[in-house]
Amino acid sequence: MIRKFIFPSFLFVCSLLNGQVNTFSLKQCIEYAWMNNLDVRQYILNSESSNIDLKQSKANILPSLSASAGQNYQFGRSIDRFTNQFSNQTIRSNNFSLNANLLLFGGFQTQNNIKRANATQKAAEENIQNIKNQIALSVANGFLQAIQSEENIKNLNFQVETTKQRIIKAQKMVDAGTADLSNLLTLKAQLANEEYNVVTAINAKNASMLNLKTLLQMGNDQDLNLSMPVVSMDIISNSFSVNELYQVALENMPQIKSAILQNEAAKYQTRASQGSMFPSISMFGSVSTVYSQSAQIYSNPTVSGSQIIGYTQNSNDAVLQPTFSYQISTKAFNKQISDNLGQSAGISLSWNIFNAFQVQNQIQKAKINEALSDLNLSKVKNNLLNEINSAMNSYNAAKAKHDAAMNNVEAQKMSFDYIQKRFDAGVTNSYDFIQSKNNLLQSQSNEIQARYELVFRGLILEYYKGNPINL
Repeated sequence: MIRKFIFPSFLFVCSLLNGQVNTFSLKQCIEYAWMNNLDVRQYILNSESSNIDLKQSKANILPSLSASAGQNYQFGRSIDRFTNQFSNQTIRSNNFSLNANLLLFGGFQTQNNIKRANATQKAAEENIQNIKNQIALSVANGFLQAIQSEENIKNLNFQVETTKQRIIKAQKMVDAGTADLSNLLTLKAQLANEEYNVVTAINAKNASMLNLKTLLQMGNDQDLNLSMPVVSMDIISNSFSVNELYQVALENMPQIKSAILQNEAAKYQTRASQGSMFPSISMFGSVSTVYSQSAQIYSNPTVSGSQIIGYTQNSNDAVLQPTFSYQISTKAFNKQISDNLGQSAGISLSWNIFNAFQVQNQIQKAKINEALSDLNLSKVKNNLLNEINSAMNSYNAAKAKHDAAMNNVEAQKMSFDYIQKRFDAGVTNSYDFIQSKNNLLQSQSNEIQARYELVFRGLILEYYKGNPINL
């Protein structure tokens, strides 16, 4: 999981360092945020941990195998197991064993634990996608605010240029004596006001860019240039009802998938707990051997003398028995290991009849967790429906606001064109001209704000449809 996430991000960073990407699109901003966001990294690590738990639950089906070895020293008077005689010397011995155990039946606990771990791991993956979606929405909002600020600056600069042209024309008319000075002064005052608006807009853009860098977790000293997106009409139009969008979101939203998987995991946990009520059957086997320095070999016997072992009854003659001497050596290590090798195998049954109600209480707690999981699933679905209702209302409001702003711009353009012609003809005064120009400027600013608000609300609806957040 980590490799799948880091490798594409590494390529993305390399392309930036090589200068292959001069500007950031919305998609690139989102990918950069995913790469650097600490919450995403945390959820990825949680998923990796869940994946390890899944692997372990599957490995629990395999038999267990253990080996042991020991070196022992026996002091004082004791019976030597190799000579079966009392001994007062220190005896050193080594023992080795290999033990295996295989669970044949355990109330299906292992199988249910595998299913529980599998559901938990998939839920962790959905949690990653959920946090990435939340980050993508935040980045999209910040991106659009920055783009809106940039477009607002362009519009204000255009107004400054048109006012400068009017000032040049008014200056010529004053110099020629065909117009009074008041119109020129009014235009210069308007220019100062528009230049002030440009500075304010630049400050707003800097603030929006700083906010976007914060969302991307990018250093403030790093350059961030944004590419102007081409907005698709699909984003600013919607043909879904609330119920239709909700049904689609139930199939696509990662938070719903995660809650469903967590609910499944809770059910499997209950079944695993109930499996503790059944007996467990296991098969076992072992191999062991031992070595001791007291295990000796007697070889090459030779007669060393004789000893009286008794007397005859009639003649009272002594009965002699020869005595022997031997070459004594410690039995070889390999020989002892092979000669002392022992094996065992069998099947065992274990049934926990009573353990102070621990199993029963675990089952009850598992059922409570399952009920809590059911409630959580219902809660997540209700929250999703509320979010979609709110998103749809916000979209409809943004759509109506943008339509009204467009109509206002058209009306203000017609009004400004009319007054501008009258002003050029000297029929109307500069106050009416400036007022009409400001009204047009305000309507254009309102339209820009309403347009990007509508785009963002459309992106949210696309998100609930399961589509990637992109422009």
